[in-house]
Parts: sequence; C-alpha cells; structure tokens
Amino acid sequence: MNAVVLALHGLLVEGTVETVEPVLAGCLVAAQPRLVLDVSQVTVCDTAGAALLVRVAELAWQRGGELRLAAPSPAIRSWSQVAAGMDRIAAFGTVEGAVEADPRDLLTGAGAAGQGAPAPAACVDEPAYPQRRRPRWRVNPSARGRSRRGPASPRR
Repeated sequence: MNAVVLALHGLLVEGTVETVEPVLAGCLVAAQPRLVLDVSQVTVCDTAGAALLVRVAELAWQRGGELRLAAPSPAIRSWSQVAAGMDRIAAFGTVEGAVEADPRDLLTGAGAAGQGAPAPAACVDEPAYPQRRRPRWRVNPSARGRSRRGPASPRR
C-alpha cells in the first residue's frame, strides 16, 4: 500500500502549527490517502500540536484514508491519553512498520504511548512536577511557635 511519509522535527506548538497544517492537508488530497508521520524527532508538543494531529487524522478518515504515527517521541506520547482523539491514531514503533501497517510493530497498551507511562515533562501546558514553595515563616526551635517579625535570621 502506498503512503506518503513525512518527518516532523523540533517543536509542534501553537506557533508552528499554522506552518505545518497546510503541508499536511496538502498530502491528503488523493482518494484514500495514507499519511505516515515520523514524529521521533518532535521535542516539544503542546495542545495545539496534539489538536493538529487529531484534525489531520479526521481529515484523512473523511477521505477514506488514515494517518499513522511512526516512532512517537516522549513529547507525542505524553498526549496519547490526554488529548481527545489521539488514542484513535495508530502508532507504530518504526517508519517501516507504519508504512506497511505491520501489526507486530503496532504500539499497544497506553494508546499511542506504547511502552511505559507517558512522560509528563514533555507536555508544556503543565509543569513537569508540582512546584514546592518554601514556607514563609520558620518554626522557632525553642518551640514558642512562629516568629512574628518575619523569616528567622541568625542571631548576633
């Protein structure tokens, strides 16, 4: 089966989606289009990037074809369970597996995430880890409660 293979590199974010979307839509003009996106080199993906992939997949399905992802990077995998519609896009471990739609190369389990848990650090819309703030007041070691003058300072 013939497929158009494109490799995406770098950022798939709100600022780059406007440039990439017409190119991807142009690849879907044929009847029953098959588009394989090598997304192994996508370093950052935000909600706009995930929404772009879902829109392109829906456009391909409307035209009787499909979109397949090849070797999704952690940036793409982080959206597989979060973004609506991403779980319906087939993801394969290699470009060759995606072109041939090889069921042995199909990533299963956590949607397009494939093996392991999604990496939250690649998702730029949320902090990777909850930010901890230092307490404003230090507890007085003499067990008298908190200082009323502000943060504790060394005594002279």
